[in-house]
Amino acid sequence: MKRITLIGLLIVGLVAVVAVSVALNTGEKSPIYVAGSVEVPSEMRTHAEGIRTMFVTVFDEESPMPMPYGAMKETLPTDLSQPIDFALTKEKMQIMNPDARMPRYMRVKVRLDKDGMGGADQPGDLVGIVEHVQFGTSGVRLTIQQKI
Repeated sequence: MKRITLIGLLIVGLVAVVAVSVALNTGEKSPIYVAGSVEVPSEMRTHAEGIRTMFVTVFDEESPMPMPYGAMKETLPTDLSQPIDFALTKEKMQIMNPDARMPRYMRVKVRLDKDGMGGADQPGDLVGIVEHVQFGTSGVRLTIQQKI
């Protein structure tokens, strides 16, 4: 009798462990819209001095609207000699129209923002753009190319 009770407890315990494991591994995981890194070339670093804010903005290439699909705001590291990693997920990104479908192909723009405020590019901002990025792509490399 004792042996049957012990075996029953072990089985119940094993089932509980498996159930918790399955629940944790099958929970909703946020998809990555796009992930990669931003490089600030040495010739642009002097222009970046004092800038503390980076925006990564996503535009749906198939949409006729000029409004971005979404954007993420990050604080820049002090050392811009190394690539800056980023990952846009639905938790990190402010989506402009929550009812809009997820873009299949995106134009991704990074802006080192002089005044730290969202909106249009302003004098002193530094930008880089990469086009035709498929939803879910990792390893995208953006390079700061222009000073506004």
